[in-house]
Amino acid sequence: MVTIMDMTTGKAIVEPTEEYGDEVLNANWLPPQPEVAAGLQEVEHAAHDAPRPPIDVEHFLEAVYRYQE
Repeated sequence: MVTIMDMTTGKAIVEPTEEYGDEVLNANWLPPQPEVAAGLQEVEHAAHDAPRPPIDVEHFLEAVYRYQE
């Protein structure tokens, strides 16, 4: 309940008599919406038979520092 009062006299000016209806209280409510869910699928893993080239850490860091300049 809300009471509006005059700041100088302290008397109540208007006291709303009607309550808020369900339409006002639920104005922002939405019914449950169906959500999109990813379907699970079987995945075949690719064979990684090819050997990877060795990583030269020093060469990599030199390239990174060179490109930062």
